Amino acid sequence: MTLQERLGFAPTDRVLIVHADDIGMCEATVSAWRSLHGVSAMSSASAMAPCPWFPAAVAAARAAGATADMGLHLTLNCEWREHYRWGPITGGHTPAGLADAAGYFHPLAADTYQIADLSRAYDELAAQVARAQALGLPLTHLDTHMMTALHPELFRHVLRLSAELQLPVLVPHYRDPQLFADESKMPLPLCQQTSALISGAAEQVKPIDAWAVLPFGQYLRDEERLLWAEHVLKYYFHAPGVYALIGHPASDTPELRALAPDWATRVADLRLFASAGLRELIARENYRVVGMREIAALAPRTHSTVTSTAYAAAH
Repeated sequence: MTLQERLGFAPTDRVLIVHADDIGMCEATVSAWRSLHGVSAMSSASAMAPCPWFPAAVAAARAAGATADMGLHLTLNCEWREHYRWGPITGGHTPAGLADAAGYFHPLAADTYQIADLSRAYDELAAQVARAQALGLPLTHLDTHMMTALHPELFRHVLRLSAELQLPVLVPHYRDPQLFADESKMPLPLCQQTSALISGAAEQVKPIDAWAVLPFGQYLRDEERLLWAEHVLKYYFHAPGVYALIGHPASDTPELRALAPDWATRVADLRLFASAGLRELIARENYRVVGMREIAALAPRTHSTVTSTAYAAAH
């Protein structure tokens, strides 16, 4: 049975998650989430525990109540190199080596892979979960910032957390490892390993069929961005299945403009997510919209099999 059938839809249906990444990165992302929640196409989001505005993101989700759909955006990098940075919750000088000399995360996934001891990164990911739990965030799923934790050595930690929390992971099947390599910039053999891990723990992870991330630095005018989304929804997500359209919405504030060189992309994502045009496009293409909460609510077919498969894949 396909994932869309398990969600209660027909085998011929296309199901869409409209997902907002990077909530809590700064105030502009939290105000954007508040403005979108319940009145826009957005159906899911994920927040970044190491970032300064994470407590505000949790407070916003808790204030929204049962309709909030927010997962944890597992974070092992800080892409900003100057002025605004964040580091590991476990500290800047742990054996995992996830931080630079100043105590902040490395800027790129490639830096993390080269410098860090990935086998010791579980403690940091678990600490991020613990912070979310301590603040009372009702998690709906796990996913990964900058795709860093999709490295097979790190994804084993993600699988372990997924099994412990009984939460799905927002990730595609990646049946084509070359597509995975193109998107993640990881070497093909590593992508093949992670693809195998996803397949081996599919009942636990509940992978979707594909995702598309709204582009950075391109198609920033409203009509251009909507046309890009239309092309994806009509032609890339063409077959029956479960898909995610991912953006990084943020309010246009002086803070955002000061810290994020890609601020215009994030503001354009907010406008698109809030637009009647996107909602009309989704309806016109006959998508069924869900969040990760619905996927998390799916009962495992056999609980003991899920647990054993997850831990076998994670060790």
